[in-house]
Amino acid sequence: MKSKFLLSTVMGGVIASTGMTAMAQNAGDDEIIVTGSRLNVNPNLTSAQPILSIDNSEISARGVVNIEDLTNSLPQISAAQTSEQSNGASGTAQLDLRGLGAQRTLSLIDGRRLPYGDSSSVAVNIDLVPTNLVERIEVLTGGSSAVYGSDAVSGVVNFILKDDFEGAELDLQYGFAQSSNGSDDIFDDVMRTAQVQLPGSITDGEEVTGSVTLGANLDGGRGNVVAFASYQTRNEILGADRTRSACTIGSGSTNGFGCVGSSNFRRFNNVADFGGTDVFQQENGQFTTFAGGPAETFNFGASNYFQRPVERFQLYTKASYEVIDGHELFMDFGFTESQSDAQIAPSASFGFFQRSINCSNPLIQDTSLFANGESFATNILGCSAADIAADAANPGSVVVDGLTATHRNVEGGSRNSRLENQAMRFVGGMRGTFAETWDYEVFGQYSKTKDQDTSTNDFQIDQLGQSLLVTTDAAGNAVCIDPSNGCAPYNIFERGAGGESLVSDAALSFIQGVGITTGQTDQLIFGGNVQTDLSNYGFVSPYASDTGVGLLIGAEYREDSLDAQPDQISQRADGGFTGVGGPTLPVAGSINVFELFGEIEIPLVTGVEFFEELVFNGQYRYSDYSVDGNGVSNSFSTDTYGAQLTWVPTPDITFRGQYQRAVRAPNVVELFTGQSTGLPDLPEFGKDSAGNTVYDPCSSTATTTPLASAAACASTGVTAAQYGSVPDVVSGQTQGIFGGNPNLSPETSDTFTVGAVFTPSFISGLTASVDYFDITIDDAIVSGIGASNILNGCLETGDATFCDLVQRDGAGSLNASGPGIGFALTNLNAASLATSGIDLQVNYSFDLERFGAENFGDFAVQYASTFLSSSDFTPFLGAVTDECEGKFVGNCGQPTADYRHRAIATWNTPVEGLGVNVTWRHFGSVENEGNPQSTNEGSLDAANYFDVSTRWEFMDGITARAGVNNIFENRFPVSVSSGPGINGNNNTYPGIYDTGRFVFVGLNVKL
Repeated sequence: MKSKFLLSTVMGGVIASTGMTAMAQNAGDDEIIVTGSRLNVNPNLTSAQPILSIDNSEISARGVVNIEDLTNSLPQISAAQTSEQSNGASGTAQLDLRGLGAQRTLSLIDGRRLPYGDSSSVAVNIDLVPTNLVERIEVLTGGSSAVYGSDAVSGVVNFILKDDFEGAELDLQYGFAQSSNGSDDIFDDVMRTAQVQLPGSITDGEEVTGSVTLGANLDGGRGNVVAFASYQTRNEILGADRTRSACTIGSGSTNGFGCVGSSNFRRFNNVADFGGTDVFQQENGQFTTFAGGPAETFNFGASNYFQRPVERFQLYTKASYEVIDGHELFMDFGFTESQSDAQIAPSASFGFFQRSINCSNPLIQDTSLFANGESFATNILGCSAADIAADAANPGSVVVDGLTATHRNVEGGSRNSRLENQAMRFVGGMRGTFAETWDYEVFGQYSKTKDQDTSTNDFQIDQLGQSLLVTTDAAGNAVCIDPSNGCAPYNIFERGAGGESLVSDAALSFIQGVGITTGQTDQLIFGGNVQTDLSNYGFVSPYASDTGVGLLIGAEYREDSLDAQPDQISQRADGGFTGVGGPTLPVAGSINVFELFGEIEIPLVTGVEFFEELVFNGQYRYSDYSVDGNGVSNSFSTDTYGAQLTWVPTPDITFRGQYQRAVRAPNVVELFTGQSTGLPDLPEFGKDSAGNTVYDPCSSTATTTPLASAAACASTGVTAAQYGSVPDVVSGQTQGIFGGNPNLSPETSDTFTVGAVFTPSFISGLTASVDYFDITIDDAIVSGIGASNILNGCLETGDATFCDLVQRDGAGSLNASGPGIGFALTNLNAASLATSGIDLQVNYSFDLERFGAENFGDFAVQYASTFLSSSDFTPFLGAVTDECEGKFVGNCGQPTADYRHRAIATWNTPVEGLGVNVTWRHFGSVENEGNPQSTNEGSLDAANYFDVSTRWEFMDGITARAGVNNIFENRFPVSVSSGPGINGNNNTYPGIYDTGRFVFVGLNVKL
C-alpha cells in the first residue's frame, strides 16, 4: 500500500527533525553525515546538536516556488530580504536565523558554503537553491564556525539535494494570490473618509513554474549524473489592491486611524516666512493655506509593490563517478538568473527649503491664483516689482533661495528599480579511502555573482534646479535661462482649465534620469580533509570497545572579493537624485582566509545499563585572515571551538548539550564602503549661566564657564589651554565621517544548548524533543553609534571606546571646520546581541486502525515551536539594552514574537495514493516597544494561518496536487510604523504576515 510507504517516509522525517539519526549529506554509499559535523565514522551514534529537518514533501504540499516562503514559516527563522519587499529590495532572498541578522546565518548546499548574495547585500542569496531538487532542509541552532568557518553565528541552514536520481521528472505548477477584500469595518471607514477607492475581490500575483529533472546511473552504478532546469514567472501585487494597504495609514480621527500620505505633493513655501507662505496647490490651480489631511497629501503607499514581479531561470547539475575502486570524482554546477522590478511611489521635487526660483519666471506671475490677488512671485518668493523688473532685464540676476516647491511626478509615473541578478557556482573534487582505514576528500569551489540595479523615473537634482530658472524668448515662450542639454521649463505652478497638469513631456525627459549600479562578487575555495577510526590504532574507551573513536583533520583556503560601482551621478554627496537622500559609494575589496580545523568523536561508554551511549564530540578551527581594499590592508586571526556531550540512558530518552564559540569576520561592504563626510546634529545639552543654548558642554563664552569639567573635556580632546575658550557648535551642526572601516575585527559569539529527545517505546511512532538555547554575540558590527552617544559616553566614562571617535579642531571645537574634524561614525565593533529560548518538537505517526478505525489510512502530526525568553540588543557599551522578545518597532524593528509554531497534520487516506495536509502557522502577538499605550498600534494581534493541500497519485508516476494557503484569509495586522528599514511595506510586514490567500495546482510526472 502506498499509504504504508508514505507513513514510513513521514517517520523518516520525524526522526531527522529531532536529530535522532544522521542522514546522508554528500557522500558515498557507506557515508552518513549530519549537518554540524564532517565525521562519518560512527553513523549510528546519536547527534548532540538540535536539528529541525523539513523534507521535500512539505515543499510540494505548500506549493512553494520561492524557498524563502517555506523557511520563513519556521519558528526559528525571521524575515529578511524577500520578494515582498520593494523599497530597499536587493533582488535576493535571505535567511535570518533567530532574528540576529541575515549576515550571521550560514546557508549551505550539501554542506558547502554559498557565496555573497550580491554586491549591495552580502548575506547569502538562497535563490541559488534549486527548489524542486531539494531532498530536505536541515536547520541547526547556534554557532558552528568550528566546523564551517565564519558566519555560522546564529546557526546553519543546509539544503540537501537529491542524489542518485534516475529517470525523468517533469513538474508544473500554476498559482495565484486572491483577496476578497470583504467587509473590514474599521479600515473601510478609513478609506471612505479619505475618499480612497475600496478595492473589490481580486485575483493577482499569478505565477507559473516548470522544471525538468533528468538523471541516470553510469557504468553499472559506478556513477550518477543529475541535470535540473526550471523557469518561473511571477506577477506583481499592488498595495492599492488590498483594503488595508490602499492608502498609507497613520494616526487619524477614524477609529484612531487615517490616511496620512506625504505632504510632498503640491506644497510650496519659503524658509524666510514659513508660517505665512506655506500653501497647497488645489487641482484647479488655486493656492490655499496648507491644511494637510488626505486631500492635501499624496497616497504614496498604494503604488508600492506588495509582491515584486519576478522572472527566474535555474540550472543545476550534480555528477559523481568512481574512477577506480574506492575513489570517486564529484561535481556540482549551479546557475540562476533573475530579473525583478521594485516599484515605489512617484518621485517628487523633494527638498524642503532647497529650491531656487528667479523672480521674473513667467510661470509664477499669474495674480488670479491667490485669494489676495498676489502672484506666486510676490506671495511666496517675496519678490518686489523692482526685483521682477531687474530679473527680467537680466534673467537669473534676482534669484530667491530657500524655497520648497514639491510636486509629485504623477506625470512621469512610479519610480522603479530593475534588479538583475546572476549567480554561478561550481564545485569539483575527489573523495575516497586510502591505507584501508583513512577516508579523504579534496575539493575546489568557484562562485561568481553579478548584479545590476537600474533606477528610473527619479528627478536629477541639477536638472530640476535648471528647469526652475525660467525666462521668455523673443516669441514670448517660457524657456530655461540655461537651455543647455535640452532644458525645458518645469511648470508646476499653473494648471489647465480642466485642472490638468501642465508639466510637459520635454520637461520630464530633461529632469528624469537613470541611476545604475553594477556589481560583482567572486568566491574561491580550496579544501580537503582526512578522517579515520582511531580504534584501528588502539585508541578506544574500555567501556565502548565496539565503537570507534573518530578523528578528522583538514585545511581550507577561501577568498571572497566584491566590487560595486555606482555611476557618477549616484556618487554625488547629495545622491544626484531628489528621491535618494545621500550618495551611493563604490565598494571594492577582498578577504582571504587560511584555516586549519579538526574534529574528534569519542564514545566514552556504550551498551552499559543507564549508559546506552555516552559520547563526547569536539571541534576546533584556526583562521588567519587578511583583508585588502581601497589601498588599505589589515589582518587578524580567530580561534573557534565547540564541545558536545550526548547521554542515552535508555533507548527511550536522550540527553544532549553543547557549547560553541563562533565568529563572523567583517565582510567587504562593512570594511571598504567608501567614506564620506556628513553633518550630524548634536542635541541641546543644556543652558549656560547666561541662558544660552549649549550643544557642546566643553564650550563657553567670555562670560560663561563650560558645563562639563576640565577632566571630562580632556577626554574628548580639549587641552588645558583651550578649556574655557572653546567655541560652541553652530546651531548644533557638527561633522562626521560615515562609511566602512578597514580596522573592524570579527564578531564573537557563544552558544549553549541543552535538551532531551524522547522516543517512548510504549507509544509507537511518537518522538519529541525539547532544547534550550542561549546565544550571545559581542563586538557586533553597527553603522556608527551617533555623535551624541559618542560625546556623552566619552564625557561620562573617559573610555577609549568613545573618546577615540572624537576629533576636535585647533580651537578645541567640534564645528565642521576641516577634514577629519568631528566624529567617526563609520562601522564599529560596538554592539552586543543575545537571544535565548526553548525549541519544542513533537512528531506522532500512527495507523488509524490502532484507534479502531479500520481502513481509514495513516495519520501523522508534526509540531515545531519556539518559546522566546529573550531577544536583546545593546547598541554600545553602557547603553540601555532593548529587550525585544514579544515586541516590535521602537528600537526593536520588525515584530519578534515570543511564541511561534508550525504544525502539520497529514492524512494518507485509504484511497490509493491520496493524501491530505493541513498546516497551522502561528505567530504570536507583539507589543509596541516604544509606545505600548498607542491607540492605533499599541500591539499587533497574534496571526494564525491555515494551509490545506491534497496530493493524488492517480496513475503510476503521475501526481496531481492542489492547495490553498491561508484558506480563511486571515488579514494582516496594520502597523503605522512599518517601514523599509525594518522589512515593512504597505502598513505591515509582508515577510511575516500573509497578504491574502494563495491558490495553486500542480502536476508531477515521473518516468
